[in-house]
Amino acid sequence: MVIKKIPLRVIKRELLQFISIILLTAMASMIYTLFSVSMEDVDSNYKQFIKDYVQEDGYFITSQPVDTKLVEKEFGIELEERLFYDSQEDEITFRVFSLPEKINLPYTQPQKDLKNGEIFIDPSFLKAHNLKIGENIKIAGKNFKIAGKAYLPDYIYLIKNDQDFLPDPQRFAVVIMTKEDMKNTFPSLPVHYYSYKGNVKKLENFKSYVNSHWFLLKFMTKNENPRIIYTEMKLENAKRMTMPLSLFIVLVSSFILFIVMRRVINSMHAEIGTLYSMGYTQKDVFGVFMRFALYIWILGSILGICFGLLEASPFAEFYRSYFTLPKLKAIFPLKHIFVALFLPAVFIFLSCYLALRSFLKLTIVQMLHGTDEIKFGKLPNIKLFDKFDFKTRIMLKYGTRHFARELILLIGIIFSTILMMYGLVAKDSIVSAIEKTYQKNFKYEYLYILNSASNHPEINLPAGAEKFNMMSFDVEGKKISIIIYGIKKDSGLINLFDERGRKLDVSNNLIITRPLANKLGLKEGDSIAIKNKFNDKRYTLKIQKIADLSTGNNGYLDIESFNSMFGFGKDDYIGIFSKESLNLDKNMVFENFSKSELVDSFKKSAQDLSKSIGVIALFSAIISLLIVYVLSNLTLNENKKNIGILKMLGFKENDIFKIMLGFNNISFILGFILGIPLSKLTMDSLIAQATKDIDFTMSLDLSLQSIASSFVILGVVYVISRLLVKRKMSKLMPVDILREQVD
Repeated sequence: MVIKKIPLRVIKRELLQFISIILLTAMASMIYTLFSVSMEDVDSNYKQFIKDYVQEDGYFITSQPVDTKLVEKEFGIELEERLFYDSQEDEITFRVFSLPEKINLPYTQPQKDLKNGEIFIDPSFLKAHNLKIGENIKIAGKNFKIAGKAYLPDYIYLIKNDQDFLPDPQRFAVVIMTKEDMKNTFPSLPVHYYSYKGNVKKLENFKSYVNSHWFLLKFMTKNENPRIIYTEMKLENAKRMTMPLSLFIVLVSSFILFIVMRRVINSMHAEIGTLYSMGYTQKDVFGVFMRFALYIWILGSILGICFGLLEASPFAEFYRSYFTLPKLKAIFPLKHIFVALFLPAVFIFLSCYLALRSFLKLTIVQMLHGTDEIKFGKLPNIKLFDKFDFKTRIMLKYGTRHFARELILLIGIIFSTILMMYGLVAKDSIVSAIEKTYQKNFKYEYLYILNSASNHPEINLPAGAEKFNMMSFDVEGKKISIIIYGIKKDSGLINLFDERGRKLDVSNNLIITRPLANKLGLKEGDSIAIKNKFNDKRYTLKIQKIADLSTGNNGYLDIESFNSMFGFGKDDYIGIFSKESLNLDKNMVFENFSKSELVDSFKKSAQDLSKSIGVIALFSAIISLLIVYVLSNLTLNENKKNIGILKMLGFKENDIFKIMLGFNNISFILGFILGIPLSKLTMDSLIAQATKDIDFTMSLDLSLQSIASSFVILGVVYVISRLLVKRKMSKLMPVDILREQVD
């Protein structure tokens, strides 16, 4: 039938408008396809990797060698010692492990046996330093040949310290050697590292048993290990965001399609009425106009799926390298492709149907008369608007009449603001929070944790050093741990302040950090019930003050009260803060950090984060551009006749533009203003969700710079979209509009 050509003719006439709706639909399908397919790929390979290569259920470190057979018999688990040493070489830390035989087996490329004089090393370090398999590398003064890449099930998220956000392959690598090479290269190992596999029914008894016999320095279950759970958390977060993000874009595009279809139908009321009078049935007309939805759905969905599939494999590969995860198998999840294909169809066809339904209920006479005159004969009569000048009054009335599309513009700007603010604030807040903490609160330059707590008569502390003690506790009823430090009462290296900037005195009453208080919902004067991670002893402590620190699940007591409360000797300590590097026996040191190294690592993490931030910012800019352009263009097309009349009456183009589309400025500014607190709520929610089960948290604060940057970027996009519409309006001539009305 000839009438089947109507949709293509209308789409061709309003090409940019329909292309924008198609692009929004394509973005929804692309986002769902990209994230769903790539995350399914990563998740499937992750699950197979940890199963086939025997990921540990936990590990612990002791200062004395453990009787593995005795522990295995006592608790019914499998236990394996891994020789372990951190070697420094030109500001690079090589974390060296012996080749495991039962637990945490490495997946290597190429698959081969490791010989003496050879090492396996993680692929991220090789890539960062442009090293090739077969080359030599120096560790602890000896040359070793790189035999291949190694992926470890317990080092999937390859961070050096438990507090790190992102891996730093420039300065940290995991290395695997033979036991013979380990013993020859590092003849004296300061600690003993054990991985275990198996379900321990009473974990507290297990920790207490190991601690009482061999002095436990560190104990971490699989569910607490950031190198394992960060992988699972990031996968879950990506999956959790995929559907809401896709649904939002589909709903926006469907709503815009509904408005477009209403306008198209209203502009063709005479033609439709004529078709009825010629004998065409309602079914014929309905089928023709539903082709708009069909074309948009097919083009948008297929285009989005193709782009999503095209990028899914590289995106999955990026995630695997980000997590140091090998590709063990290829997958092609058809279910996600079907969802990406049919998800937009539901809303697009529904919106098109709703747009048609009310119009097709009209009689032929009403159709020929026209619904514009029936429904939109007058602008809203709001007395408040009468106080303004003519142009402003008409602008406000136009905006009020089209309240629904102004609302969708407002929501679109809010959504774009949240995305933009998250992208910009995440990086800035991480850097500013860390710099503030380590410059204002932590005055030490080096931190040393020893392999035992005692009075250490063999160590002579210099003037610029302070001793401290520390212990890790579980918070009763929560999946949260807290590290409590015992520090000097008048410490010059740890300065704690309240929210008003007043210095807090360290005493026998507990001081906790602000992020921890927020996470637990605690206030000053409340009590916190905690349990020792190692010996299962329980304590209830009253919170004296809350320190204005941006990061960490930490608490502070004076060291004398700490030692008395938790059963240490009066002068015992396990760590040293120092302004200068100390020459300590390596066999005494369990871990050591330099403050500059930690800060630089956080900054490097933020720089890596900025790569994904650029994608988020671009994505939010495109969404806002499409929404503003389509809605503005709709208003322009609906008011061609009015624009022509105003031009003939002598109104300038800027005045006409203000009358027709000036209300959009109010929607844009209001959307941005509302987006700022919603951005804060969204970010706090994401941080709380991401850190709820780990021993770390931080606060993200909005800075004026981030707010201004977001406003400028979105403002530029908004202005560009407006200029495109304004350019189109300038081409509308009164004579052409009148001729179109006559035709």
